[in-house]
Amino acid sequence: MSNLNIARAMILAVAEMGGAYWFLKTKKAGLRTSMTSFGLGFAIAIVLFDLLPDSTEHFTMGYAFFTVGAVIMILVASLDKQSNAKSSGSVAVTGMALHNLSEGILLVAMARPVSFILFTGALLHKAPEGMATFALLDGAKEKTRFTLAAAVSLMIPLGTVLSIPTSLQQPVMALLSGIILVAVSKALVEHSVKNLVATPKLQLAMPCFVGAVIGGVSCLIA
Repeated sequence: MSNLNIARAMILAVAEMGGAYWFLKTKKAGLRTSMTSFGLGFAIAIVLFDLLPDSTEHFTMGYAFFTVGAVIMILVASLDKQSNAKSSGSVAVTGMALHNLSEGILLVAMARPVSFILFTGALLHKAPEGMATFALLDGAKEKTRFTLAAAVSLMIPLGTVLSIPTSLQQPVMALLSGIILVAVSKALVEHSVKNLVATPKLQLAMPCFVGAVIGGVSCLIA
């Protein structure tokens, strides 16, 4: 692995850790609520505009794997309503980790240098992902949430030293895309219902919308 690949991977990992660290240090309840909405909206966009397209490119069966993943998560939710809030978040975070691993693998195949566009894309794309990971770990201790979010970000440099065939990578990512989309959507609904009384609807909906827009745009530039 070249020094250039290491630099690329670390830029992305540090940007993602930065998003998680910002969430960790935020103490205002209202801001945290908005950051959670933003992060979850961003995560949904990542699935729709990044994970799903990558996992189905030249692989039409990916849509079938995506559907299976979504159905699995729906069944898990219906069978485990009481404890599924935490398990859904854990499954989604696992998917985000594997997504980062795939990004690390992709970096090895890139021939172009670290450009301004890549750096801008990293800031737009990875920092909110750190926030999304932190938000999905709701219920765990603060330091545990940050530690896990940091571990997820470090999957990017780890991916640069691994070699996983696309024939295996795409089906797995397609399956996880379905699981993540349902898990994150469920977490967003639960977050909104939980905070609906104390938080104005606009304060819940607007950050989610902005997160989804930035997520979609960042997928185009990163």
